[in-house]
Amino acid sequence: MASYEWVCETNGVLTRAERSAVRAGMRTFILAAVAGFITWPVNRSRSTENTLPAVPGTPVARAAIETAKKQGATLLFHGYRTWLLGTALSQVDQVGVDSELLFVTSLLHDSGMLVSVPGEDFTRRSAENVLDVFDRAGAPRRRALEAADAVVAHATPGLDRSVDTIGYYVQCGAMADLAGIRRWDLPPGAMRHAHDRYPSHDIHRTLSALARRNAEEVPGSRMSLLVPKALGRAIRLALNI
Repeated sequence: MASYEWVCETNGVLTRAERSAVRAGMRTFILAAVAGFITWPVNRSRSTENTLPAVPGTPVARAAIETAKKQGATLLFHGYRTWLLGTALSQVDQVGVDSELLFVTSLLHDSGMLVSVPGEDFTRRSAENVLDVFDRAGAPRRRALEAADAVVAHATPGLDRSVDTIGYYVQCGAMADLAGIRRWDLPPGAMRHAHDRYPSHDIHRTLSALARRNAEEVPGSRMSLLVPKALGRAIRLALNI
């Protein structure tokens, strides 16, 4: 569930073992999120560092921005906030990440949701958007596939950092933005700076509708398990905290 090859072979439909793994990942995620919110007043970050990263100036990054703008401001700005918060969390974890790969995958990780293709997981389309960006920029296929794998991996609940580091921090950044997950680890002001620079618009309503559509289009996919289940309820609860 963490590669472009997998989603091409399966269109995102899970086997019984994979469904069990997704459910286990959901439980792990929910428990960690609840524990984080409960202990937030005590364990909030004491870091004084809050250096915003610079947008990469590479041909791939420029091509990604050009493509990402076609999503509209709501998803575009979510992508930018995902990048900022994912980068900040990687720094908190003292994990080095490829800044170009994290930027490109963050901007385009949900782009496939905008097109309706029954029977096909949206991450396949997101990954193909990323592959097109690298191709237009003349970048090596190896790097393109690494980014495509990360886009597919980010939608897997409980994704381990050792499986796909870029995908993990895209997931961390996205969940910090959407539900405040791990905001207690962020340097003070990081969330505010991200939203000041890239306002949220109507991201929760927009993504909820797109996620529900993808869940209906691909029965047995990760999204079909995520949307109606406890994870969705936990996220809604977190948003009201």
